[in-house]
Amino acid sequence: MNEINSLFDKLKKNSFFKAVAGYAVFAFVIVQVASLVSDTFNLNQQFMKNLIWVFIIGFPFLAIIAWAASSRFSTFKILGIFLFVLATGYGSGSYLWVNTFMMPQIKNALESDDYVSAWIATNTIDSFAPFFSSTKRLNDEISTVASIKTEQDGVSIYWRPYLQKEFLRWEYLGTTEEKEFRLPNGIVELKFEKEGYETLYLVSANPSLRLENFPIAVTWSLDPIKLQPKGSVPEGMIYIPGGPFIPAITGQGVNEVYLHPYYIDKNEITNIQFKEFIDAGGYNNPQFWVEMEIVKEGVTLLLEEAKKLMIDSTGLNGPANWEVGMYLEGQENYPVTGITWYEALAYARFRGNILPPMHHWAKAAYPPDEIAAPIAPQLLPNSNFGGKGLNQVGTQGLGPYGTYDMAGNAREWVWNIFGGVGLSLGGAFSDPVYTSSMQNPLPRFDRSPINGFRTVRLLNPRDMNPFGDPLIRVKPKPLSFYKPMNDEVFKIYSRNFEVGPMDMNAQTIYEDTSNPLWDKERITVELGYNSLKMDILIFKPKESYGKLESIVFYPGANYYMTPPDIDEASIGEFGLDFIIKSGRAVVWPAIKGSMNRLNKTTPSSPEEIARLWREGLSHWTVDTYRTLDYLQSRPDFDDDNIFYVGMSHGALFPTHTLLFEKRFKAAILYVGGVFTGYPPLSDGLNHIPRINTPILMLNGEQDYLVPKISAETFYNFLGTSPEDKKIVFYDSGHWPLPRNQMIKETLAWVDKYSTN
Repeated sequence: MNEINSLFDKLKKNSFFKAVAGYAVFAFVIVQVASLVSDTFNLNQQFMKNLIWVFIIGFPFLAIIAWAASSRFSTFKILGIFLFVLATGYGSGSYLWVNTFMMPQIKNALESDDYVSAWIATNTIDSFAPFFSSTKRLNDEISTVASIKTEQDGVSIYWRPYLQKEFLRWEYLGTTEEKEFRLPNGIVELKFEKEGYETLYLVSANPSLRLENFPIAVTWSLDPIKLQPKGSVPEGMIYIPGGPFIPAITGQGVNEVYLHPYYIDKNEITNIQFKEFIDAGGYNNPQFWVEMEIVKEGVTLLLEEAKKLMIDSTGLNGPANWEVGMYLEGQENYPVTGITWYEALAYARFRGNILPPMHHWAKAAYPPDEIAAPIAPQLLPNSNFGGKGLNQVGTQGLGPYGTYDMAGNAREWVWNIFGGVGLSLGGAFSDPVYTSSMQNPLPRFDRSPINGFRTVRLLNPRDMNPFGDPLIRVKPKPLSFYKPMNDEVFKIYSRNFEVGPMDMNAQTIYEDTSNPLWDKERITVELGYNSLKMDILIFKPKESYGKLESIVFYPGANYYMTPPDIDEASIGEFGLDFIIKSGRAVVWPAIKGSMNRLNKTTPSSPEEIARLWREGLSHWTVDTYRTLDYLQSRPDFDDDNIFYVGMSHGALFPTHTLLFEKRFKAAILYVGGVFTGYPPLSDGLNHIPRINTPILMLNGEQDYLVPKISAETFYNFLGTSPEDKKIVFYDSGHWPLPRNQMIKETLAWVDKYSTN
């Protein structure tokens, strides 16, 4: 007993033991206190684990210090101990910082598909704690290699996140000789500088056509970026490159348009600029008004008659909301509004310009590939919508080439006649956000306080033919048109889509096992109409066991217009690899009009269009029926768990098959809605109320191709019971949808209706 007491006496006097014991008591007390206050201060379980690990890592750190303090060492050994202590402190501090603060931040960013913020966070970790290998794996998931080509050599390139006020500085990427750069997925701003040239600014999504990493195959490409010589761009204007683009205007479809280069005003024309026009005698100079046929309420006016109506609130010539020929105090840099189309054109001529034709306006407002690489999800929330009033120009809504306010603030007059009247684009501060991509017809003599404009200078006047021509306005059908078929009409209509069983003589063309995630099969089956056959692509998870649930996939419009070779088709293009990872198969039939079965007939009349459309609906129904028959003939597929997934075109048109094919357990529609261009009786709104399949709809708030009202109309007309239908809108354009959120909703919906 005396020996034990003697040992304890020695330990109590030993400074090393006292330090270690004190550390253990201190760590225990801190952990207990943290546990007690965790609910109050929202300290999650991960924080508690990290705290314990820090104390564990810190133990040898403290032990060495205590040992060094109680021993005699040379200067060299003390230096070594100091460095070890420093490294241990750095490691434990880094571990706590990364796991407690940075990784939760990255996790939250990824859950909301904010890859730019996740990228910034991982780069911050790499700067201070480069030994964390997990960030290298993350960088591959949240970033993509971009290729940036310029016409000039030696151009310096900079980037920064799009419209993020907390990250305003430009980061140097390199020069164009380097060709490839890694950038975060999402929307970025790019700056190009070279001595002797104007600085160029671009906004682009990554991936995109501009960065040469576009995920969808297209038949056209963009020219290398071209800087303009110093002093060659007119003051206050921006150079818009020529080339193909798809206009991001609702109702314009998905066909590309080609324009020559031109200049456009960076900002909406301001009050002070319009005052220069008035002070120069603009209202009285005939050359600015030549060949104008001025019409008000259907009556053609002489110029002098019209000018008497183009007055401010005090009777002087000028915008309607001015006083005594002058804008209100402090409004000099606000957009000029309250003017007719004719006054806007006169001002444009005063500057040697014209009003922008609709397609030229559209090209400057959105990127050429907005349909699948959109900037609208961030552009529109940062534009002036919401009804609070006009803002100074140049403060909101940065466009793809450096323009401002082409969405919101003042709506803008464009050149074209639209359905016999004028046309404005972009929407105004008092309009709903969706008007940013809508054509807004209004009389050319309208002097509303929200009507503004900007001008363009064409480098090739031939663009006015045909882009300056009047535009046809298709009037919407009356609501009385959209009535469900009665039972008698539906019974007759259904006879066109009756399908019976048959021997399909299925043959396997090949099996490809080269992909690390899936095995691919190409099957061909006979269809029973016109002696035609159809290929079916099947993507199965590697080493799958038991009966497979299957997703039958209907792709976007590019597979009906410019598809790749059928053997090159990959579900990875649409990001559907997550279905394979969930243990399900993707089945991709080459339905009529898609892939290697493109339509070769071009209709020449409305009657021909209607006939071919109804014929196409019948073919899609048969093709789907045969696909499901084939799946049910195979022992490795689950007969009771077959799901429909349609993307864009596949969520708009082949949904007609859901009316007759009841073997689908449920359906998921990516960016689906109604399309009012159907021929009568085949119109979706006539048959949608009879569809009762459980349906999940995932759509983009900023989708110009399938606007929100289109998606909501489909959802509201759908005959499915309320508990079996769901619609979700994301802050996104037409495609892609936010990947992580899309995956979560899709798999939850399939799991809900799966019988397994």
